Amino acid sequence: MSAMDDIRQTFFEECAEQMTEVETGLLAMEAGAADADTVNAVFRAVHSIKGGAGAFNFTELVAFAHVFETTLDAVRAGRLTVGAEQAAVLLRAADVLADLVAAAHGGAGVDAERREASSGELAKLLGEEGGVADAGEGDGMEGLDFTPVAVSFEDLAGGPAGAQDFRIVFRPHAGLYAKANEALRLIRECLALGEGSVACDTGAVPTLDALDPEGAYLSWTIVLSTTAGEAAVREIFEFVELDCDLTIETVSAPSTAEAQPGGDADIAALLARMQAEIAQPAAEMDATPPQPVPPEAERRKTTRRAEDGVATASSIRVELERVDRLIDLVGELVIHQVMLAQRAAQAGLAARSEVAVGFDELEQLTREIQDSVMAIRAQPVKSVFQKLPRLVREVAGVTGKSVGLVTEGEYTEVDKTVIERLSDPLTHMIRNAIDHGIETPDRRIAAGKPAEGTIRVAAMHRSGRIVIEVSDDGAGIDRPVVRDIAVGKGLIPAGAQLSDDETDNLIFLPGFSTKEAVSELSGRGVGMDVVKRSIQALGGRVSISSQPGKGSVFTMSLPLTLAVLDGMVVTAGDSALVVPITAIVETLKPRRGDVSSFGRDNALINVRDSFLPLIDVACELGYRATPTDPVLGVVVLVESDNGQRSALLFDAIQGQRQVVIKSLEANYGRVPGVAAATIMGDGRVALILDVDMLTAQSRFEQIASGQPAFNSFVQAAE
Repeated sequence: MSAMDDIRQTFFEECAEQMTEVETGLLAMEAGAADADTVNAVFRAVHSIKGGAGAFNFTELVAFAHVFETTLDAVRAGRLTVGAEQAAVLLRAADVLADLVAAAHGGAGVDAERREASSGELAKLLGEEGGVADAGEGDGMEGLDFTPVAVSFEDLAGGPAGAQDFRIVFRPHAGLYAKANEALRLIRECLALGEGSVACDTGAVPTLDALDPEGAYLSWTIVLSTTAGEAAVREIFEFVELDCDLTIETVSAPSTAEAQPGGDADIAALLARMQAEIAQPAAEMDATPPQPVPPEAERRKTTRRAEDGVATASSIRVELERVDRLIDLVGELVIHQVMLAQRAAQAGLAARSEVAVGFDELEQLTREIQDSVMAIRAQPVKSVFQKLPRLVREVAGVTGKSVGLVTEGEYTEVDKTVIERLSDPLTHMIRNAIDHGIETPDRRIAAGKPAEGTIRVAAMHRSGRIVIEVSDDGAGIDRPVVRDIAVGKGLIPAGAQLSDDETDNLIFLPGFSTKEAVSELSGRGVGMDVVKRSIQALGGRVSISSQPGKGSVFTMSLPLTLAVLDGMVVTAGDSALVVPITAIVETLKPRRGDVSSFGRDNALINVRDSFLPLIDVACELGYRATPTDPVLGVVVLVESDNGQRSALLFDAIQGQRQVVIKSLEANYGRVPGVAAATIMGDGRVALILDVDMLTAQSRFEQIASGQPAFNSFVQAAE
């Protein structure tokens, strides 16, 4: 990869960050928080995208970003007030800008009609609010008294304590203007850093017959006193460095920058405009919005500059492949540490010997290294959540419904790999909630609800896992309809006895859909099936809780990382298996009187007067054909996210251990009831169980085969 390719890749990575800033700010403005900090943050993000795009000659992106930037400039200057209608226009423009960035990165092109329509909407906002017909001409200087002004460092007397004085000579090239950059805005941002003055040099302006309309003849000398530091000044010009001559000098003693005003009225007007901008509060130009950041995210945040001009934190960009390689090596280190400890134990070394103590210290150090490496990949789920508002708007528009989105816990951290694979399941669940759950405005009003429905997406840490809830205040699941559809499609027998939770979970079966006609959004019966398979592929589980007429809650429980797992090593037949610790409630040795049989090869176990299904895992996975005597084995009680408990029967328990997760699907194939695999200390491969899928698979096999219903048997037994 060439140096230019590296720079180009960095630009698109920064664009993704800037678009996140844009959407966050616009959503805040839509909610009524159109303060100066928020508006300036959005403006700076769009300006940065435009500047970088100009360097790579992305003309369509530059042109649209320029119109967008001009509109935002009108907002921050107070000439345009942002209400619900204006915010909707800006959000649509942000969608177009994001698509143009994606197109520049090699994605599908943006429809010219859609782009022009959005540009027209932005221009209309300026035309209505600012009296400007051309979106590119509104600079907020109309009506000022244009008089040539001479400036010098003497004007800066009484500047902020501890300020540095700079002399900035800025001479744009023609290419700067061709890329839709404006010298005026760059100068304004310089002056916003502190107290300063500006003088324009018109000595290079030719006579009218020799003047090139697309040429660049003016240069500016800016004298500035600021506490921000030289780095902050250079940052303003970072996207135009190749299209201008720029000199920034630190001035230790006062000097004079004489003005050289020309006789032309346009030059005089330009100088007056510059001087008028000096009076604007510096806070108006601050492009770093304060955000409520919890401690775990605060320590990861990069502070671009502190008030005294000194960076308080820093970060570096590292290729993801390098981090993945490091994680793989740490995983191998964990495996070899376990192997060494196991061989030392087999050699008969005393637990208190120096070698054994050394292995204990090595284990502790290995875990600390592993935790530190995992923290490198940990990222807040905010990056996924910020894509949802656009999705909600689009789906609501297609369905003709009014829907609002509420997000919580966006700074909850999880492994980057998990975040990357969350997007598709969340997309399907949001679409399902709007299309199937939320009612139309007239039906909601008739039911005594607000016309606008609400989708709530929340993330939280719970019991060593990340839990994401997607809830709505819609109509809930119509269970009789769901049951009839499942019977009609042959998914369950007509006489099957199902609990409410089991009925709700039918929507996850392949081919199930409550839509009679196939539409753009649904009707093919693949959405929720994809959700379940995607979550299970991540080693997670999904459950439903629904109240007819009040709404539904979909809960996804996922591991914090796909690299390591704390598990209980058990034996089934001749094989070692791993049960995730987070799913285990307790372990016990069953007594003869606690176990009851029902149906064909099915059993219940009585645990403190509660009957639970007893699943012989060795039989379920095909390790043996006939069930073993439960009294000879050991039972592990497990619990799913919806609170349902089951009992898994194993031959023995070897102990608790941290294992390195290896993808079974990538290296072998998908096995029902198995989430992944790992390598044990003796070099053997052990399967990691998917507890939820294992118990659900056993239950649905029983239902599909027409065996006696578990709930009915429990009621009779009790």
